[in-house]
Amino acid sequence: MKPISRRVGRAIGAGLIVVLIVAAAVVGVQRLTQRGAQVRYVTRPVTYTDIAASVTETGTINPVDQVQVGSQVSGTIASINVDYNSRVKKGQVLATIDPAPFQAAAQQAGAALAAAQANAAATQSAVAQASASAESAAANLAQQQANLRSAVANASKAAAQLALARLTVQRDASLLQQAYIPQNQMDTDRTAAQTAADASQAAQAAVAVAQAQVAAAAAQLRSAQQQVETARAQAAASQHQVTAAAAQLRQAQYNLSRTVITSPIDGIVMARNVSVGQTVAASFQTPTLFTLASNLTDMQIDTSVDEADVGNVRAGQAAHIAVTAYPNVTFSGTVQQVRVNPTVVQNVVTYDAVVIVHDSSGRLRPGMTAQVTIDVAKRQHVLAVPTAALLFRPLPGGARPTSTAGGPVAGGGAVFVGPGGPGGAGGAVNAPVAGAPGSQVTVWVLRDGRPAPVSVVIGLSDNQSVEITSGNLHEGDRVIVAQGRGPGRGGAGGARPGGGAPGGGRGPGGR
Repeated sequence: MKPISRRVGRAIGAGLIVVLIVAAAVVGVQRLTQRGAQVRYVTRPVTYTDIAASVTETGTINPVDQVQVGSQVSGTIASINVDYNSRVKKGQVLATIDPAPFQAAAQQAGAALAAAQANAAATQSAVAQASASAESAAANLAQQQANLRSAVANASKAAAQLALARLTVQRDASLLQQAYIPQNQMDTDRTAAQTAADASQAAQAAVAVAQAQVAAAAAQLRSAQQQVETARAQAAASQHQVTAAAAQLRQAQYNLSRTVITSPIDGIVMARNVSVGQTVAASFQTPTLFTLASNLTDMQIDTSVDEADVGNVRAGQAAHIAVTAYPNVTFSGTVQQVRVNPTVVQNVVTYDAVVIVHDSSGRLRPGMTAQVTIDVAKRQHVLAVPTAALLFRPLPGGARPTSTAGGPVAGGGAVFVGPGGPGGAGGAVNAPVAGAPGSQVTVWVLRDGRPAPVSVVIGLSDNQSVEITSGNLHEGDRVIVAQGRGPGRGGAGGARPGGGAPGGGRGPGGR
């Protein structure tokens, strides 16, 4: 029985040892799990600082005054007097077009004008002749009317004499019956009556003739007057022909003068688009021969400002310009105009802000791409938090937080999370992470070792700090910018979230 008892005791002892080993393993795993579930936070202090809000956009540099010189006439380039980068004065000859066809056209127009003027002179002479004929016809009509009046008077006189003669014959017939007069007296009276009748008839015929002559003279006068009107109409038409011919001559002379291409401004030649012997056609569209800039010291930059920023950009604001050609030089400019006309590209709305920049050395060149930073507002000594604090959201899940220990490092297998959750995304709560000045947002403050949400109203931002205009935040409060899970050991080579130094050192704002 003793051997059996010994074997049982050995088995029980081995079982107890196994149980102790398993229990120790479970306790170790639980401790490791608890240490791995600890949450640590990266915080930054709430401080007073100066904030200068700005809008940064890109644009293209162009001269303030840029003129495209073209040709209003078609022809062959006969000569070019300037080249790229040539300095020119206003009125200086840049190029000439072969003037031969335009000279011929001007000469032809001059000959046509001379012919029209000669025709106009001839028609004026015809008007004068027709007017003279009309005056002569009017005089003839007046004469015939006078003759008619004389004939009418003569007819009246003859009629009176005829009546008297007939009365004498009647009276003498009575006297002859009474033998108071001789027969020869009666015969004489009758002869006188017959003569008066013949004279009256002749006077009436003369009146008829005079009336016919007056009618003929009146018709002749009307004909002369119509000839005058016709001659005057021809004279007016010929005068219009003279005017048209003169206009054609001026047009031909203008076209001839346009064969000499001159500079409209004092400036510099930016581009020359033609060569000697090249034919330019101005029939449908004016060809551009040269591009001139008034100077290269005063330039303008057309920047495309996003619709979210255009409300803060105004004329007169200062701007800072940088170009890749001069990486260490910052040029100063001023916003001259914010245009209301929108530009929509793939549903993105932008507005053109024109920035004027002066560089006396002329280093800026047309076509350069410039990065323009516009100072839209500035606040001095305002309560502010880092921008990352507005983007931070706690990790999901029920991880047990631990008290912070001065900005933990990501050593020993810890996983730290920046804005929005792990990897900078995922785990974000459905809430706005930023907004325009005046927006109400939520930041997380570490109080008594635990994150607490605080609702604040934000103001200006310089992309690093954001102004706090109202809310339960005070200078020295610690706002959370990142979080992580891990044992919290300061291991060599670990990296602090938010740009902390490796090796477990304390970062700015750490606690």
